[in-house]
Amino acid sequence: MKRKIIDDKGRLFGLISFIDVIVLVVVIILAAAVFFRPNVTGSPIGTTATTSVTYTVIVPSIRLSTAEQILPGDNLYTDMGTLIGNITNIEIADAYNQEPRADGSFVMGRVHERYDATLTVEVQCSVSDGRYYANKIFELNANSEYRLQTKYNIFTAIIETITVG
Repeated sequence: MKRKIIDDKGRLFGLISFIDVIVLVVVIILAAAVFFRPNVTGSPIGTTATTSVTYTVIVPSIRLSTAEQILPGDNLYTDMGTLIGNITNIEIADAYNQEPRADGSFVMGRVHERYDATLTVEVQCSVSDGRYYANKIFELNANSEYRLQTKYNIFTAIIETITVG
């Protein structure tokens, strides 16, 4: 007597259900994906040594009254309240922006009553795979825009440079 591949009860070779085979294949694929997952970085939390990091933050085009409320000694936080350093210096300069001209070219023009603030911030960071984590929690990325805050201000800022030591 010849065996059918799928019998009248829906089992493969009369032994196991076709759906059970599909579930088993999916479980094996998921287990392999978890075990061989790519691009996994080391954890910033744990016994990783910390190092002192100084980074600069540009706060573009803010009012002078806002810039004057950011003081050296203030703590800097993310918009979620995570401490990411202590402000050690602030420099305030006139804000400029590219403005189009009638001929299609651009010229740098002064933004009326707006200023750029450059903050120097110090923090202890853990280093994992070349990435810096402020207080082992918040990853610092140069040229990235963040919502940051001090005790009295909330602003959008860009991390410009990161220096170790």
